[in-house]
Amino acid sequence: MSPKTRKIHQETITTVFTGLLINYPLNLLGLYICIDLLGWSDTFLIGTTITLWMTLVAYTRVFLIRRHFYNKAHIDSDN
Repeated sequence: MSPKTRKIHQETITTVFTGLLINYPLNLLGLYICIDLLGWSDTFLIGTTITLWMTLVAYTRVFLIRRHFYNKAHIDSDN
């Protein structure tokens, strides 16, 4: 396996694993807030609200991971 492929796999694993660690608890928190605290019962409203929130978090998470790997690759190539 080439070094470039290894780096792509490492970035992919990092993205997927952090997604699991962040999104599952975030989903449970969103359901708790929408159902238990706000008393919402409309599944479309709950699903849409949680999806929007998770999309914002996912965008930020993936951006930070990509920036980390991009910066790391440029630091490694400079040495």
